Parts: sequence; structure tokens; C-alpha cells
Amino acid sequence: MLLLIPSAPLRPAATDAQRDSTRPLSPGERRAFLLFAGVLVLGGAIMSLVSVHLITLLQARGVALASAVSYGALIGPAQVGARIVEMALKGRHHPLWTLTAAFGLVAAGLAFLASGMPGVGIWLVLYGSGNGIYSIARGTVPLALFGQDRYALVVGRLARPGLVAQALAPPAGAVVLTRAGPDALWWLLLALALANLGLIGALWRGR
Repeated sequence: MLLLIPSAPLRPAATDAQRDSTRPLSPGERRAFLLFAGVLVLGGAIMSLVSVHLITLLQARGVALASAVSYGALIGPAQVGARIVEMALKGRHHPLWTLTAAFGLVAAGLAFLASGMPGVGIWLVLYGSGNGIYSIARGTVPLALFGQDRYALVVGRLARPGLVAQALAPPAGAVVLTRAGPDALWWLLLALALANLGLIGALWRGR
């Protein structure tokens, strides 16, 4: 496998002016950092909740277990297909467009699922497509917002809140399922997705 990894060309040593990876964030960058951290927190919570509770949510809508598993299996291919389309565009647009499209698709899929409209497979493909390109946006948006020199440091700091949200969301979702029922969890997922679109809109305004 190591033979398949291309060797990275040697780069000239950075000058003191270029070596600014530890330079503190400006007020505008700090605002963008907090907004994007919020996107990662909500995004991580949504993806974790769906991955853990999807079968239960579908069964509560009357979908048989075998069908629920089959519907859930559509998410993976949808993720891959959406990533292929995104890669085919070869970075012709700002990464915030990728992030916007990702949660637009996620919100659309969850809206149809929460409303109980027929066509579960179609709506899960929409959700899975958004999930797929969201994984791309998580890496490319910080690079566009904060630059190459501080990329590793910023991404490292951004990782913690998103991972914490992914860990805490499933048990919180189980509490919602137990006390309020599956419909409440569907609408909570949609509310989180719409809130994320609001945070992304704020990122656009501050760009």
C-alpha cells in the first residue's frame, strides 16, 4: 500500500514571514472559527444520531426490519456518488458552496423523512449525498478560511467539539426516543440541519 502513495516534493524552507502557523486569529477569523465549530458540532450530532437510530426510526414508521436495513444501505453508495460528482468539479467553486450544498441536501432529505412522505429510499439518497460531500467540506472549508500555514492547528482545535457531539448525540437521541417518541427525534434532526444552514449563512456573510 505504501507504494501507492505518491512521494511529496521537497519544499523550500519557509521564511519567518511565512511561518505564521501560531499567529493568533483575527476577530473576523475568530468569528468564522466559532461558526464553523458550531457547524461541526451540529453536523456531527446529526450524522451520529442517524447512523445509530435510523433503523429504529424507520421501523417506527411501519417499515419492516429487512426493508429498513436495505434503505439504510442506500446511504453509503449515495455518499460515494456525491463525492465523485464533487471531485469531478475539480474545485471550480468555493468550499463554502460544497458545505451549503451538503446541508441543503441533508435538510431536504430529513424534511421529507420527518414529514412521513412516501419514497423513503429517495430521501435517504438525498441525505446520504449531503453526508458524503459534507465529509469533503469539513477538510476544505478550514483551508479556505484560515490558510495553509495554520490549517493543521485550526483543524486540530476544531476536531474536539465535533467528536464530543458525535459521542454524546446517540444517548441523547435515545432519551428523546424514549420520552417523546420517534416523530420528535425526526423533527429534532430537521431542526438541527436547518440551524446548521443558518450557521453556514452566517459564514457566507462574514466571508
